[in-house]
Amino acid sequence: MDRKRWILIPPAIWIASLFLIQILGSIVAPDSSEMPEECPEGSQNCARVLLEIDASPQDVQSATMDWIMSQDQTTVQSESESDSHTVFRTRWMMFQDDFFVETGCTENTTWIQIHSESRLGVGDMGVNQARINTLIDYLSTLDFEPYEC
Repeated sequence: MDRKRWILIPPAIWIASLFLIQILGSIVAPDSSEMPEECPEGSQNCARVLLEIDASPQDVQSATMDWIMSQDQTTVQSESESDSHTVFRTRWMMFQDDFFVETGCTENTTWIQIHSESRLGVGDMGVNQARINTLIDYLSTLDFEPYEC
């Protein structure tokens, strides 16, 4: 009988950890779905990129949302024609990462700003930067209609 109890300890610890991560992640969730000003200074769990794309802001945002919807374990918190806030969850421990996208026009081109940040922990083992790179790679494969802002 004692041997059976020992078998249950690892799953019980894992389930308790999941609950704790979800509770703590909810406590430190962003107050709004607006794009953060910048990554915190010295942060090792935040990545941010600004780039230009020859397409309309609406087409870029739509393609971005198509990519987001194709990803596993995502929840869209807010979405408009020019921005979005999505929560990604890691596979095993379900850590929550906030993923913000904003598009717009300058006088000459369309820009997209992407911000990905873990809610908990000091580092993210490169997950946020990898997520941004995957989105950029996806967008670079698409043929957008040329657009002048």
